[in-house]
Amino acid sequence: MKVSGSWKVKGIVIALVLLVIIAALFATLSGYFIDFQWFGELGYREVFFKKLFTQIKFFIPSLIVSFTLFYIFMKSINAYSAKRTGVILSAYENKMWNRIFLITSALISLVLSIAFVSQVWYDFLIFMNRTAFDLKDPIFGYDIGFYIFTLPFLNKLYSFLLGVVILFGIITLVFNIILLVSPKQQQTSDWEELNVRRMRVSYKEVLSAAWRQISVLGGIFFLLLALGFYLRKFDLLYSSRGVTFGAGYTDINVSLPFYYVYIGISIITAISFIVSYKGKKSKLAVFGPLFLVAAIILSGVASTAVQSLIVTPNESTKEERFIQHNIDYTNYAYGLDKVEIKEFSAAQNLTRKDIDENKVTIDNIPVNDYKPAKDIYNQIQGLKSYYQFNDIDIDRYYINGVYRQVFISARELQSDNIPKQEGSNAVSWINRHLNYTHGYGVALSPVNEVTPSGQPRLFIRDMPVISEIDIEVERPQIYFGELTKDYVIVNTKETEFDYPGSGGDVETKYEGTAGIRLTFPNRLMLALTQGKINFVLSQDINSESRVLLNREIIGRARKIAPFLAYDEDPYIVISDGKLYWIIDAYTLSDRYPYSQSINKNTTTNYIRNSVKVIIDAYNGTTDFYITDSEDPIINTYSKIFKTLFKPLDIMPEDLRAHLRYPQTLFDIQTEIYSKYHIKDAKEFYNKSDVWDIATQIYGVSGTTTETMEVESSYLIMKLPDSDKEEFILMVPFTPQGKNNMISWFAVKNDGENYGQLKLYSFPSGKIVEGPMQIEGIISQDVAIGNAINLLQSGGNSQVVRGNMLIIPIEDSILYVEPIYLRASNASALPELKKVIVFYKNQVVMEDSLEKSLARIFPVERDEMPETADTPQAPKTQQPLTEGGVQDSSVSQLIRRANDVFNQAQEAQRAGNWALYGEKINELETILQKLGDLNID
Repeated sequence: MKVSGSWKVKGIVIALVLLVIIAALFATLSGYFIDFQWFGELGYREVFFKKLFTQIKFFIPSLIVSFTLFYIFMKSINAYSAKRTGVILSAYENKMWNRIFLITSALISLVLSIAFVSQVWYDFLIFMNRTAFDLKDPIFGYDIGFYIFTLPFLNKLYSFLLGVVILFGIITLVFNIILLVSPKQQQTSDWEELNVRRMRVSYKEVLSAAWRQISVLGGIFFLLLALGFYLRKFDLLYSSRGVTFGAGYTDINVSLPFYYVYIGISIITAISFIVSYKGKKSKLAVFGPLFLVAAIILSGVASTAVQSLIVTPNESTKEERFIQHNIDYTNYAYGLDKVEIKEFSAAQNLTRKDIDENKVTIDNIPVNDYKPAKDIYNQIQGLKSYYQFNDIDIDRYYINGVYRQVFISARELQSDNIPKQEGSNAVSWINRHLNYTHGYGVALSPVNEVTPSGQPRLFIRDMPVISEIDIEVERPQIYFGELTKDYVIVNTKETEFDYPGSGGDVETKYEGTAGIRLTFPNRLMLALTQGKINFVLSQDINSESRVLLNREIIGRARKIAPFLAYDEDPYIVISDGKLYWIIDAYTLSDRYPYSQSINKNTTTNYIRNSVKVIIDAYNGTTDFYITDSEDPIINTYSKIFKTLFKPLDIMPEDLRAHLRYPQTLFDIQTEIYSKYHIKDAKEFYNKSDVWDIATQIYGVSGTTTETMEVESSYLIMKLPDSDKEEFILMVPFTPQGKNNMISWFAVKNDGENYGQLKLYSFPSGKIVEGPMQIEGIISQDVAIGNAINLLQSGGNSQVVRGNMLIIPIEDSILYVEPIYLRASNASALPELKKVIVFYKNQVVMEDSLEKSLARIFPVERDEMPETADTPQAPKTQQPLTEGGVQDSSVSQLIRRANDVFNQAQEAQRAGNWALYGEKINELETILQKLGDLNID
């Protein structure tokens, strides 16, 4: 039989369409199978299957139920309409309509089931595994867990059911319109000879049938609406109408009663609709919706009137109870109810002995700033253009037995900068994925030491790794990191580049456990999922080769546990000779009653750092440790994913010693606490004690300096109520709109004290200089100004003012600010040139912190160590001729120094900064001359 050309074309088109469908289906299934192997490689197959099986468990029943409901519904409205209107369809029409019902029901149920499963599966798991907070909301008396775990599920279920009823209503409406406008065949009694006459069904018959169908759906709709209003009343706890977040006077006394009115009208209307099904006329079925709309409008008018006429004129009284709820529940939501408040006297009575006894604190003052350090690391330790230090991390180590704070950063591979193909601007697939596979090593420097050129002194550096300390990096290769965006293939016929050596490139072979083995089926599936046929065609790949996927560490953790939020600042740790990444993971919610949101850009109003994620930089093993076992949200997750989370006590001790309180969380708590440290509702309303985070001047001196908040700082120091130094995170507060410091806020990081929040508040009436006031003193100091001008004389260099450091020691405060010099060319390295120290009306600037401290806290002569190895040249006594000083006797010099110091203080109090600078310069001259005298 001859086949026409049109049929050939149709056959080809059909074949191509089928081929595309099969390819798309295979690619989708390939993605699932690759994910299955990837989760299995990490030991988290349960996590992979939990979502899949839960969705399947929901999808199949929902598909069957929804298909059955829609098909029966369509058949029933068709049969009922035919019965009511007397229309009899022919066999052909019956068959046609039945097919339409089947196809429509199948399509609608498929779409609805997919939508239902995708929206509800996660909330269902949360609901079924919910954990109580053991704290009730102050209005309705429900546990907080109801709002975080149960209410979201009920709201989604309600929205879905309401949508289904509306869809039923639309189908009914469309069907009856079709029935109304389409001519129908009505058969006579003579079946042998069809005597068919065309007729149009009367409006009355169709409307009568349609009303009965709508009456049932209307009854269900208004019952669901009543349920919706019941659920919506809980949203009042998130109201922003009043003076604070949460339900206020108007919400509770006006809006809430109206919700019960809405519920009552909805139920009565639903009953009237159902009653009208039997043909009984019910005016309420028509007027009920109008009453509901009127009630909603009346509620809005009444709320506005009460708020304007009753609440606003008496706001502090009417809202007091609700303000207190906001204060209490905001503190609960951010863990601020556990802040321990201590008084810090700021006596400013430090002696040289105090400085010496706090040597660990002094030796860990971070005069190196992490921002310039990043530039320095990249320029002197990047070594090749394809290496990059992405971030400077702050941590602490015991180095040669001494507790030291350090900067540490990973030398990662920037794949976009690796060598390109000859004659091409593109990086070859082999170079990107087979040869250049990993970064190498770390750079580590103490925060307080610099080289003679003013750059951080590196304890760990170079390739291969050189360590000057008792910490070794035995496995320096970094296959998993912050910049590892691409997949790589290891154990191929191509050798892997390890690092550039002095005699040529050093090569390596991966010996780790990560990766999916590249069997032929896997190669085929990866070619589809990655869009690269090279997986199949490359002759460098063999059965021993493995592909390392999802190597970017935050994305890796997120793929395993997408329900957690991840800190954007992971940090690298050396432990037992290996490199590990630590990522802080958070549980969040925007459903905590009465809790203020973090800021205006988000609705999140609950946060806990409940998980630490540890990722092996070489093997890619990814472990999730619970660090806050009191968090109900993480306890709920651990019930759902039983094999995902591990208890903190099984984390290796060496890694546990490097856990730090996340700066992100502390900064959020700081921002909230600046206002919510006020516990009394009336004081809170009056805003009489609101704080600001202290500000400082930062940047290029005299040109592009900017006023910015003092960053929270990691420090090693001994807190006033502690007997040893520890790693803390702290920030200073000032009164709102003022520059004097009123308190400082800290959190402990070490051992069993991890996470303890402490506020050190200065005594009432005590004036303590804030960072901005110190910045003003520095800026107006003539001697410092002259020295800075001298540093940048010539116009080719810029002086950069670093972060102001607030250092509590004993019961006093030191202020330290590093000064950097940077040449004006873009590639110049910033160099630490000076360190400014302020203490008790004294400001000095010297080449180092030690020298600055020695100026303020001079070492007594009998305490000065003898240095036999470095003999000093005898000093010659010189007559004094500068600053009006004529007499060189020691006693007269001392008296003169005291007089000049008092004059400087008087000038400072009077605001005469020019005279103050002159007197300080004169005092400096006297002290230098005193130091030059031979006093036996």
